[in-house]
Amino acid sequence: MLTLCVPTKNRAAFVARLLRYYAAVPDAPALLIGDSSDPEPAGQVQEAVRRASVSGRLSVQYRACPGLSSCAALEALSRDVTTPYCAFLGDDDFLSPRTLARCVEFLETHPDYSAAHGQAVIFQVEGQGVHGPIGTITAYPQAVTEAPTAAARLREFFAQGPKTLLYSVHRAGVWRAMFSGVSALPGTNNSNVFKDEMIPVCVSLIHGKVAEVPGLSLIHQTHASYRFPHVYDWLTSPVWHPSYEAFRDRISQELQRQDRLSSDEAQGVVREVLWGHLVRLVASARRKEIGPGWQPRPVWQQRLRGIPVVRAVVRQVREAGQRLANPLSLPSLLDPSSRYGGDFKPVYDAVTSPSS
Repeated sequence: MLTLCVPTKNRAAFVARLLRYYAAVPDAPALLIGDSSDPEPAGQVQEAVRRASVSGRLSVQYRACPGLSSCAALEALSRDVTTPYCAFLGDDDFLSPRTLARCVEFLETHPDYSAAHGQAVIFQVEGQGVHGPIGTITAYPQAVTEAPTAAARLREFFAQGPKTLLYSVHRAGVWRAMFSGVSALPGTNNSNVFKDEMIPVCVSLIHGKVAEVPGLSLIHQTHASYRFPHVYDWLTSPVWHPSYEAFRDRISQELQRQDRLSSDEAQGVVREVLWGHLVRLVASARRKEIGPGWQPRPVWQQRLRGIPVVRAVVRQVREAGQRLANPLSLPSLLDPSSRYGGDFKPVYDAVTSPSS
């Protein structure tokens, strides 16, 4: 019923970790690996796929995507999806099969929804490697919108502050529409926000509502070096205006088909939502740059926190408070009574345990 599309480039160790995880959990979905790696790491990815396939516990296919960016690889992989549903999965991320099954069940009985997902968290590994202790972990907001029209869903999505949507389970037909033609736009991976995220997300919203189901679906690893471009660099890039025109034309056409709007009405919606989005992006970036600087703790606090016993007590108190106040904190997720523990613990083991 479900295929996970996994673009990757020169990160064979992360692919191997991902395949070991899915080989160890029940009811793993099918996986499509789209590999843009250089020749040597591509051979390592192929070997990891071969080992996973030999085990017989996984349905995993490999597709070479030399020279393709992440979204271009997703467009290529979308043509190979044969299941009714699919989702994007980063090579360093995890999607829980239990919650994915709930997403599929929901979409089977709610035809006016194009996508569904559970809760999500974002984490970093100390040292930024494949394996190691998990340092920070926080909630990772995903889009939810149940507005009755495509234009209203776009307005709602951008008004609440854009949230991730690509990791949601989508209907395969919607998925192919989301990435259709994006590889023709200029820009390498994560340098053209229109191509890498905004067009696919907006097409998804236009095609249907987005729901959240019970459970933890996405455990997303982030890295200190992973960043979209600064908003100033994005707006002044030579690829910005032609990419904007492609975005405007594509989203306007989708709105005309879905909501039966005129061309002028559809372009007005695009202008409205994008203008508001740009205002918030620029204002937020500027506030961060001119805001108050970091203030160090007083010397007495620094000395007190340097005492091992005090440090241990502070940590225990903080973790107890997190368990009570935040069900998606690391102490809460590792608590045996956590309602998300069954989804998180296999991921925690895969990340913190060295590969065999």
